[in-house]
Amino acid sequence: MKIEKENLEETCEVKLTVEVDPEQIEAAKRIAARKIAQKHNVPGFRKGKAPYEIVLRTFGDGAVLEEALDDLGQKAYEQALKESEIDPVAPGALIDFKKDPITFIYNVPLRPEIDLGEYRNVRLGFTEPEITDQALEDTMERLRETQAILEPVERPAQLSDVVTVDVSGVAKPIAIEGEVVADSQPEASTEAQPESAEEKTETEAEEKTGDEFLMDDKGVDVLLDAKLNWPVPGFADKLVGITIDEERHVEIPFPDDYDNESFRGQIGHFDLKCTAIKSRTLPEWDDELAKSLGDYESLADMRTKVRQALVDVANKRQLDEYSKSVIDIMVAGSKVKFPPVLLSNEVHDMMRDLDMRLREQRMTLDDYMRMTGITHDKMHEEFEPPARERLRRSLVLGKIIEAEKIEVTDDAIKDRIEVMLISLGENPDKKLKELIKSENMRRSVRYDLLTEKAVQRAVAIAKGEAASAPETASLESAPSAVESV
Repeated sequence: MKIEKENLEETCEVKLTVEVDPEQIEAAKRIAARKIAQKHNVPGFRKGKAPYEIVLRTFGDGAVLEEALDDLGQKAYEQALKESEIDPVAPGALIDFKKDPITFIYNVPLRPEIDLGEYRNVRLGFTEPEITDQALEDTMERLRETQAILEPVERPAQLSDVVTVDVSGVAKPIAIEGEVVADSQPEASTEAQPESAEEKTETEAEEKTGDEFLMDDKGVDVLLDAKLNWPVPGFADKLVGITIDEERHVEIPFPDDYDNESFRGQIGHFDLKCTAIKSRTLPEWDDELAKSLGDYESLADMRTKVRQALVDVANKRQLDEYSKSVIDIMVAGSKVKFPPVLLSNEVHDMMRDLDMRLREQRMTLDDYMRMTGITHDKMHEEFEPPARERLRRSLVLGKIIEAEKIEVTDDAIKDRIEVMLISLGENPDKKLKELIKSENMRRSVRYDLLTEKAVQRAVAIAKGEAASAPETASLESAPSAVESV
């Protein structure tokens, strides 16, 4: 067998051109002839008993060769890998075939190449988050508000009251000189969703009037606080002075910085009816109130613990953002090459994840594509950029694990799995329990722990707190750079 190799450095592949020996072709054709004789009747012979020459004469050399090609190609590929001492990261792809002489041409994906560059020189300042006295007071106030005492009243509504209303609303474009501005209509969503009968009625109404449905709810409790922005800033002020059973129509423009851009430049029209008014009284702060709000010994103890909780949350948020920035810098400073098949696999993983999320909503990926009008190829194309970044990040982290000789113990893996089992509750699903205890899950947990430690090491490096780099990398301590993809 004649083998030619061509390294495709840019794509981390090797092109194998394999010319098969006549003896191998003949042996493959004889095996193929026996298969044909077992599947088809040959006059004068029982199934599978027709001689090779008879099968050739009956079905033709071309048919026998066609039957032989799959098995011949597989064996030629395996032999070529062995003789060339190639360790592919995934199955190769047949990209061409020639009949005279019989030659198979494959692209074989090799392991990614990752050069971390000067990752150990990365430095990034870290600022400890500060919790202001105002942030503490705001949190304490929100906790106190959960203990508010509500009492029905017969008087007109005042600020700080809770008013119960039936409310319906639509958004209308601003009219200029009596004309509706056509392009002020909110853009239609490109993502189709199934419509209920009620939604269909709303849609039809919008098509007729040009209005966009906002709400149609009954028994909505509204706290009359000027700082509240639901459903639009200024709504609470419009309810001041309302009485029980009173109906009102209010119009409030959406601000230019409104979160939902489609409503900017429009006016909210609300029809409402007041059904109840309650006064709202907040209890005074004292030790007893503090004790009722949690595991606190006193008001002073509560303030101390709440402040610490705010610090912990802020620290975690700050560290998460800092860690992401550090890894982004290290990824940007690395040279990463990988075969196209790994990117394709990453895209397929992302599409599978989307399919799983959709199934939780009783949909499938095919349903989603039909409703949005997107094709499989188009979705694959749109997923490629984020998949490429995710793959690069994963490969760089895998290389850091290797370069820093990061390890995890069996006890750490066992502890993490125990936590997962506890989270299932007292009567976990048997299949889910078996899945968590499986060897595949152990490998997944091991890589998760290694990745967490790699991020922690990267953070320590960026802060200038990491010890010097290990002299040599341990390939046994880290998973293959491709195990994460």
